[in-house]
Amino acid sequence: MQADRGRRYRPLTLLLAGVMFLLVLIQTSYFSRQQALAELQQRAEADLARYALSVQQKLDRYKDLPRLLATHSSLHEALTTRDPDRIQRTNEYLQQVNETIGAADIYLMNASGTTRAASNWYKSSSFVGLNFSFRPYFQQARAGRAGRYFALGTTSRQRGYYFSWPVMDEAQVIGVVVVKIDLHDIEQDWNDPLQDLAVTDEDGIIVISTRPEWKFHALEALAPADLKRVVDSMRYLDRPLSSLQLMRSEILNEQARLITLQEGGVSERSVRQQYLQLQRPVPETGLRVLVMARLQPVSDAVLQASILAGCACLAALLLVLFIQARWRIVRERREYVQQLQGARDALETRVAERTADLSRTNARLLDEMAQHRSTQNELIQTAKLAVLGQLAAGINHELNQPLTAIRNYADNAAAFLRLGKAPRAEVNLQEIAGLTERMAKIIHPLKEFSRQSSGQPVPTSLKEVCDGAMSIMYGRLDQQGVQLEWPEQLEQVFVLGDTLRLEQVLVNLLSNALQAMENSPRKCIEVSLTQSDGWVQLSLHDTGPGIATDDLQRVFEPFYTTKEQGHGLGLGLSISHRIMDNLGGRLTAANHSEGGAVFTLSLPVPRSVQGPPEQRVCQSGAHDV
Repeated sequence: MQADRGRRYRPLTLLLAGVMFLLVLIQTSYFSRQQALAELQQRAEADLARYALSVQQKLDRYKDLPRLLATHSSLHEALTTRDPDRIQRTNEYLQQVNETIGAADIYLMNASGTTRAASNWYKSSSFVGLNFSFRPYFQQARAGRAGRYFALGTTSRQRGYYFSWPVMDEAQVIGVVVVKIDLHDIEQDWNDPLQDLAVTDEDGIIVISTRPEWKFHALEALAPADLKRVVDSMRYLDRPLSSLQLMRSEILNEQARLITLQEGGVSERSVRQQYLQLQRPVPETGLRVLVMARLQPVSDAVLQASILAGCACLAALLLVLFIQARWRIVRERREYVQQLQGARDALETRVAERTADLSRTNARLLDEMAQHRSTQNELIQTAKLAVLGQLAAGINHELNQPLTAIRNYADNAAAFLRLGKAPRAEVNLQEIAGLTERMAKIIHPLKEFSRQSSGQPVPTSLKEVCDGAMSIMYGRLDQQGVQLEWPEQLEQVFVLGDTLRLEQVLVNLLSNALQAMENSPRKCIEVSLTQSDGWVQLSLHDTGPGIATDDLQRVFEPFYTTKEQGHGLGLGLSISHRIMDNLGGRLTAANHSEGGAVFTLSLPVPRSVQGPPEQRVCQSGAHDV
């Protein structure tokens, strides 16, 4: 009876089990899809933020360059003169700047839009003589404001983003300087096979993409008026600007939507591909960065979850039906333990492999840091040699007098020997020996200054540093009639630093002060010394015109200089600032209340130096130069 009852209810039990099985699969598929979509969106948002920031940083790197170039005197000369030599110097200057910063092109247009000078002046595709007044970036700069624009070049037919800035003569715009950059490396840096990158302009036209077939297509069809406007502006030349075949669009939330594209045209191989689309604007550029993530991981996650859910249901059903089959339960437990052990072994193997990878990466980073230090030391040494080159004329002046005296003494000694006056000849030879020793003393400081130092901060005497710098600079100070006032008792002051590098910083500051005071009626450099809270401050105050307010925040930037072309690359103060940072100190610039510039070196006092801080004042007597 019970057996018949069991057979009677077995079909109903199987039916209920089947219905429960289907419900579990449906619910599992739904929730796993939602979870997979959320994870995919999270990863896509992270990638979108990273690449949007990469685009913005690349653009920000160049956005202020036209404004800086517009202040250069050679650009004003190229716009206000017809002298071919000056225009050629401007061409070469733009070429040098372009090669330094790695831009695509830099060119200068007059007020009517005709190119007067360009970095590609030597190429067959030179912009010189061409008129670009129809470009919006020219019209924006001609109106007196910054211009930004993305387009295909009419001459190069290459994509580029254009920055422009007006060149002013008082309150009048006399020309426009333009910097064009290439953004193709954004496509090359993207290496995710399940995600595609696209950048669109303000009209929704794809201008950068990891999918070549998407370029210069609109994600959605443009209105006829917008399409005509873009075509008439020759922004993308003869490109058709057709739209992608968008078959379906579903908004998920404010940041994302699901789209379906027909790819492959109307051929038999065309397929429909689903994407999760996220986009983010790049501020102040008119560009938008899109990430198109394929839904293949979502489908795989749903399939995997469904399989797991089905397996779980079947396992539960088998467990209920065969509850009495304990031996199978024991066997399943054994299999589970074996799988767990295998997973544990695999995990340990992966941990060991990852540890080895991290060790190799750490070693590579240490090598790169060592190479960076070597490059920095070479740059500092090059700057020192450049200073020595500037001092060559002074050394020549110092050596000419002893050489002339040596020749006269040699001639006199020869005459005395012919006359048989050996003692008088010996006196002349002794004078010659003294003069050669003097010449050696003149050259020795330069030899010491040019050699490389260890770069490690050690207790250093400020007296030795100042004496070393004066041995290099005293000739130039004497020639230009500069009065240099040092504080007293420098031999009692020690700082934590490096003698050779601190000498280089002082030589750079003294050289800049000499150049600043070239046209000053009174040429004086006052050096003051103060100590407080374990720090020593050495300040150099010159009687030059001082530093412009706009330049105070930029004087330590590499390649930034207010000197005329050919009088420096703007590296001296930058290298000096870096030297002070590496020694644990600071270098600051300011303007003195009585006029002139003040550069202050702040260095820590070694722990071994005891005693309260002492105020040092500038003395009225000048150093013997």
